[in-house]
Amino acid sequence: MNNFDDSKPLPIEGLEDWMRQFFDDPFTSYLDAYQFRVDLFETQHEYIIEAELPGYQPEQVRLKVKDDTVNIQITKCNEPPIDNIVAERIVTLPFELERKKIEALYRNDILEIFIKKQGKRKKKKKHIRIKVL
Repeated sequence: MNNFDDSKPLPIEGLEDWMRQFFDDPFTSYLDAYQFRVDLFETQHEYIIEAELPGYQPEQVRLKVKDDTVNIQITKCNEPPIDNIVAERIVTLPFELERKKIEALYRNDILEIFIKKQGKRKKKKKHIRIKVL
């Protein structure tokens, strides 16, 4: 009785492809094909939302906060009407954002949004200005 499998092992390239597919989040991969990629990081002093925006100009990016959400919108052009939204992602966090200190930076086709854990704004702010480097 032979208990050994006579099948041929996968070539290393096939194994790497299989591992990559296995560890990919199917929902994130699906969204990334139709939307821009968004990641969320936490450091000791702030939360960072990072959006990959290849092919878009900084003038096309609109950033708004309302209650506990960050809304990243991409418009067709930098001219009105602003309601010509090409792509949009909404990130919901477990705390209110309108009074948090928030800074946004756009460089090398990546939008970084820095939300400070400590400190508050005196006035609620809905639109966030994006600095371009």
